[in-house]
Amino acid sequence: MPVHSAPIRSEPGGPARPIADLSYNELNQIDLLLTLQQPIPGAPDALFFVAAHQITELWFKVILHELDGARRAMDADALPEARRRLARVARGEEVLVCHLRAVGTITPGDFALLRAQLGTSSAYESAQFREIEFVSGRKDARFLEGPRVTGAERARLAARLSEPSLADAFEALLDRRGRPDLARVLAGDADPELGALIEALIEHDEGFARWRHGHALMTERIIGYRAGTGGTGGVDYLRSTVGERFFPQLWAARSAVYDS
Repeated sequence: MPVHSAPIRSEPGGPARPIADLSYNELNQIDLLLTLQQPIPGAPDALFFVAAHQITELWFKVILHELDGARRAMDADALPEARRRLARVARGEEVLVCHLRAVGTITPGDFALLRAQLGTSSAYESAQFREIEFVSGRKDARFLEGPRVTGAERARLAARLSEPSLADAFEALLDRRGRPDLARVLAGDADPELGALIEALIEHDEGFARWRHGHALMTERIIGYRAGTGGTGGVDYLRSTVGERFFPQLWAARSAVYDS
């Protein structure tokens, strides 16, 4: 059966129909999508706030899909495909950084009205955010023990914790290529294909670091130095994560170029 004719369900519980028979609305399940932003009484910015976070989670899903594809490509020594996937990750991270500027239009006064209705909910609880960290190479098992982590989220995080990360895949790739001198690779003196992959990994690392920094600034602009929702550390916590990197050895190798 051709891919474009594969049957899918245009709505939950509905009959499976060929993709070619679906309208734009059905294919993208727009009617269902537009029901997922529930109003919050007394909070005029609720639609904006909820939709903005849902959009972020959708981009997290796309980024995870591409990171998984990049890891598989690296395992198969398909470095051009890995770079293509990582380029898409980097473009998604650019969108997320721009998206933060939109979220930053919420004023402190408007957020105060909204915050009173949020209870203990916090973006700190985003399981997909932790999945991106885990699959990239920054793994911390403590997040599995959070009191608000659901069973399904814990299962996903546990799987990510146990499987090889992107950093692991890169180390295995280096083994297969005879452990080249990364300083020489970055200087352009050896293995240009590997050098291009390193730049793609760095771009992902930089893109996520930019998002962390932008998130901290956006939060500071909206709530100042108060604790975050759900009792999280707010800006102080977010600032403490800005310097984190997924591939510290690749950043260190850049310095070594000038010593060789």
